[in-house]
Order: sequence, then C-alpha cells, then structure tokens
Amino acid sequence: MYVDRMDLIAGLGAAPALQEAMVKIGEVRKGEPGYLGQTLLRSYAHPNKFTVVGRWESIEAAWAFSSSDALATFLKSMPAESAGAFTRTRFDGYDSVLEVDADKLPPMEEARCEVLADWELSSIGKAAEYVESRRELFALQKENVEGFVSARLRRSSGIPTKYLMIGIYTSREAAQSGQGSAKLREFVGSHPAASYANTPPGIEAYAVIHRM
Repeated sequence: MYVDRMDLIAGLGAAPALQEAMVKIGEVRKGEPGYLGQTLLRSYAHPNKFTVVGRWESIEAAWAFSSSDALATFLKSMPAESAGAFTRTRFDGYDSVLEVDADKLPPMEEARCEVLADWELSSIGKAAEYVESRRELFALQKENVEGFVSARLRRSSGIPTKYLMIGIYTSREAAQSGQGSAKLREFVGSHPAASYANTPPGIEAYAVIHRM
C-alpha cells in the first residue's frame, strides 16, 4: 500500500470550505484505479490545520491520479475564491511497513481520533531496531489501551530514515489514556526516542472529520 499525506491550513473562516473541498476530492478519487480510500483529519491543537491521508494500491496509481482528467476537471470546478482559502504545507508519500489492529474492530465510524507521529531516525542503521520496537509498542497498545483500534507504521517512499506512525482510537480520551498505562510507560522508558533519533518525534492528535 502507498499512502499520501497532505497538510493544509485554512484561512480565517475558510475551514468549512476546506472540509467540503477535501470530501469532494475524495469522491472524485473514488472512481480511480487503485484508490482504496482517504481520511480527513482536523488538528485538536491547531483548529485551522487539516490533514488528508489517501490510501492507494501503489505509488503508480497515486501518480496516475495526479495527472488525470478527473483531477483536472475537479480543480477547474472549484470557485475562484477558494484558491486563497487554504494553503498546502506538506505533501508526502509513504509505503506501508506494519499494522496492528484490535482483535474486535469497532465500526470505523466509531474511530474518531487519530494520532500522527513524525520520526526522523538518526541513521539508516537504526531502521530494523526501530521497526521491531514499534511492533512491540503496538502489541502493548492493543493489550492495554481501551479504545485502541489500530496502529500503523509507514516509511517515506524516498527518505529511508523518515517514518510516520498512525494511532487510531475510538476517542481523544482513549488516545490520552494510553499514556497512563504502566506497561506502556515502562516500555517507553526502556526504549527512549533518543535510541533512534536525534530529535523527539513530532506528535499530534486529530479529530476524524470524514472517512471513506
């Protein structure tokens, strides 16, 4: 699986227009070969910040859409005033590395919070150890966090030291509760971020606005 992640900042009063546009582009994508779905997220910390995570069978499918007539038609249909309503601040592509899901997955409409963690490893030599540590961490979250839905690890398609962790929970409260688990605190204490990266990961929680 290939994932593209786009961060957007809405101008003052433009959040509803941004949400509407991103839902529409998801509908346009739906008919394209290799498209698997997308999630629209809104930051709890920065209410005018949105993230769209698109899922594709392959990088080739995602690239084909970027030059498709369907996308060109959609862009032409946007009102002229929308052009300055929001700004794209990030557009990255990732490959799937691993996923851990809850044994009994709730309906995805009940998974209302996602936590994104951006990692930049200090060297490519840390990759195998880092991935294995995330596998252990995800298993602990699955066992100890009520409201855990899924944990996913993605690696940049072009930068081998860059990773994205995605934690999916039933609510923001469920995501926060995981930090208080004694077993998780013990694991994090014995696997500090400094073991893998020169700087701590950037971690941010988002509300799920729309999922398809």
